Order: sequence, then structure tokens, then C-alpha cells
Amino acid sequence: MNLILQQAQLAFARLSRLFWNPVDGHRGSKRSNMLRLAILSSSLSKVFGLALQAIAIPLVYRSLGQKQYALYLLMTGALATIAIAQMGAGPGLTKGIADAHAGGDREMESSLFNAALRLTTVCALIGGGVILAVLHWVPPGEIFGASFQDERPTIISVADVCILVLVAQVIFGVVDSALAGYQEQVFSNVGSMSSNILSIGLLIAVCSHGATISAVIIVIYGVPILSRLVNVIVLFRRRPYLLQGTFRTARGRYQVLLSVGLAFWVIQLGGLIEQHSGTYVLAHLSSNQETVLFAIIYKTLTLIGSVNLIITQPLWPAFADAVAHRDFDWIRRSYRRIRFALTAFSCAVCLLLIAFGPPAFHYFVHIDTTQSRLLFCVLGAYFIANVWTHLYYVTLMGLPGIWRVALILISENVILLLSSLFLVPLFGGVGMALAYLLASLVLPAWLLPQLMKRTMRALSGSVGTARADARESV
Repeated sequence: MNLILQQAQLAFARLSRLFWNPVDGHRGSKRSNMLRLAILSSSLSKVFGLALQAIAIPLVYRSLGQKQYALYLLMTGALATIAIAQMGAGPGLTKGIADAHAGGDREMESSLFNAALRLTTVCALIGGGVILAVLHWVPPGEIFGASFQDERPTIISVADVCILVLVAQVIFGVVDSALAGYQEQVFSNVGSMSSNILSIGLLIAVCSHGATISAVIIVIYGVPILSRLVNVIVLFRRRPYLLQGTFRTARGRYQVLLSVGLAFWVIQLGGLIEQHSGTYVLAHLSSNQETVLFAIIYKTLTLIGSVNLIITQPLWPAFADAVAHRDFDWIRRSYRRIRFALTAFSCAVCLLLIAFGPPAFHYFVHIDTTQSRLLFCVLGAYFIANVWTHLYYVTLMGLPGIWRVALILISENVILLLSSLFLVPLFGGVGMALAYLLASLVLPAWLLPQLMKRTMRALSGSVGTARADARESV
């Protein structure tokens, strides 16, 4: 027994040296190790997140029924818009802390954290109030479609309870952003994994006793708040100096957050439009059956696509750290390896979706998939295009010139909405899938690679110029 304990302690010590105490001066080695640790913990978190959603989709669909499930999807989409109320303070904080930590400026780290916390709290409360006002005063038929005109009491009761949960999520999300800036996403990932395990058990219990939309949203979106509370303690215990600026933050820190954060806010807004516009457009221009079928397939692809986030979520803070340390060779090497892996993954998912999608969805979800093969084919092609562009978006988010990325993403969403208004009345769910595919191919699929090349060339040129100036000064 003592021998086992000694071996376990030795293994733990080696892991600690690997991830937390790399050789001095080897910043690239430390960054790679931290990235590996983040990817490993993220993979465990995503596995249980996928398990939660894989259980939730058929379980909640059967428990609520088709119409209530469609309302659940629409309500979660509407309530999720509160995330944009933080005005990009979270990603701005991640990038700001990465730069300040690279320069050893603890005062800047503290000021940025507290500025982000205040800004997010105020904006989340205002955003929550605006969403509640809209849901209370605007007729449901105008927001969610004519078929939900009589669901006003349900909508109001769901919104009143769940907006509080989502406001808390947004506020405590500042902690996750700070941990990402330090490349310590492992704490966020372990917390997420724990909350997903707890949510699975609670969801099964809730659905077995007659689920309501409010109960489902509280279980899926409310439980993660508990892990974020733990991360608050972890962050302040490891970095108590972050509390120094709690009651005093320089005005300039808000400007630093907003200068970068607003661009991330635009990107976040574009992501929300992409994730939820398909369901909303179909709810207004097509039938409930088309809406639910498309929404379930698209949500499943989103869940599968979250495998990408295992790698890409910790990637852009690592790229921001590499830029701060002028380590551009590390960026190129990491990008090439990840691009090959994600391309192979997306092609495999596309082939599996086309070959086995219709019978699998019919068997597990009990939804009619006859004459839907074309929908699966188009969404499979869209998945490949989406993974391809997603990697470019994430890589460029860690490099200078974030506003160019934001403008491309918003332009992609404009193309998506305009083409969907034309295609959905003609082809229903297939038309919505075509709109997604066209939006990915028309602009970002060719423009993002060009932008990536120009940005990396400019960064490499700046390093060469700096080295030449240094030699001349010597």
C-alpha cells in the first residue's frame, strides 16, 4: 500500500513539474504544456457535456412534446441573448490579462479584472431587464411565431425565473475569462465537468416526474453556477492581488476593455445569430415539423462541433500569449497541426451524418426523417465549411486586427439572414441549411485565409525589423 502511495505521489510531482514548473526561459515549452493540460481537461468536460446534451435532446423532447420542445428551443435562444450584454468584457479581459501577465504588471491585471466585473454586472442587469420587458410587453406571436400566440403565461413564468439564472451565469463568467487569460482553463473545465455530471442526474430525475420548461432550463443552465462559485475562490486564493482594485479602478482600464471587448462583442453577437437564427426563421416561415427537425439536427451538429472547442477554446488565449512574447514560429507550428486534425474530423462527421443520420435520428429521437436525406447532406457539407472557417476565426482572434475578424463574421451573418429569407419559403428546412452553407462559402472560406497570411507576414516583418534595429544599436 505504501509503495502505491509513493508511486502516486511521484507521478503527481512529475505532472506538477511538467505543467506548472517548466524549465526557466522556455516560455514556448510552458505554453505548450499549459495548452495540452487545457485540452485534456476540456476534452473531459466536453465528453460529459456531450453526454448531458445527448441525454437531454431525446429525454426533454419526449417529456415536453413537440410544441413545448420547440418553445423550449426558442426560449433558450431568446434568453441566451443576455450573453451579449457584457459588451465583450469577458474576451477583452482574457486578452488584456494575457498581455499584462506577460509583462508582469499585476496592477494592470487587478484593474482589468475589477473593471470587467463591474462592467459585466451592470450590463447584465440592464440586459436582463430589457429582455424581460420585451417578453412581457410584446405579444408572443410576434416574437416566436403565430403558433405560440396562446403560450403567453408559460413564456412569462419561464422568463421571470430563468433570466436570474442567466444573469448570474454572465456575471460569474468573468472568472472563466480571467482564468483563460492566465491559461488556467483547467479549473473552469474541471468545474464544468462536475456540473455536467450533476446536471445529468438532476435532469433524469426532473423528466421522470413531469418536466417543465423552467425546470429543464434551471437544471441545464443553473447548475454550472455552482462550479463557477468554486472557481471564484480558486482564482482569489491563487492570485489575491486581484482584490486590490476592488473599490478603485482607473477609468483607462474600461477603455482598454472596451477597445478590444467591443470587437469580441460583435463576434459574440454574430455567433448567437448563427446559432439561433435558423430556428427563428423557420418558426416564422415554415411548419413546426420542419422547425423541430432542423433544430434537432443542427443542435446535434453543434454538440459534435463542440469537440472543436476542446482544442480551439484554449487556443486563442495561447496565441495571444505567444504574440505578447513574439513567438510566431510557435503559432505557425501549432496552427498547422490543429488544422490537419480538425479537417479530417469534419470530413468524417459529414460522411457519417449522410450515411447514418436519418435512421439514427428516427430511432433515438422518434422523429420522422423520411425524405430528409438532402437536409442531412447539406448540413454535412456546412459542417465541414464551418469547422474550416472556425479555426481561422479562433486563430485570428488571438492576433492583432480583431475588428477585421468581427466585420467578416457580421457580414457572414447578413448573408445568412438574407439568403434564408429567400430560400426557406421555397425549400423549408433544406433552404435554411443551404443558407448556412452559402454564408460560409461566399465570404469567409476564402477571405479568412488571405487575412491570416497577411497578418502573419506583417508580424514576422515587425520582428525582423526589431532585430535589425537591435543589431544596429549594438
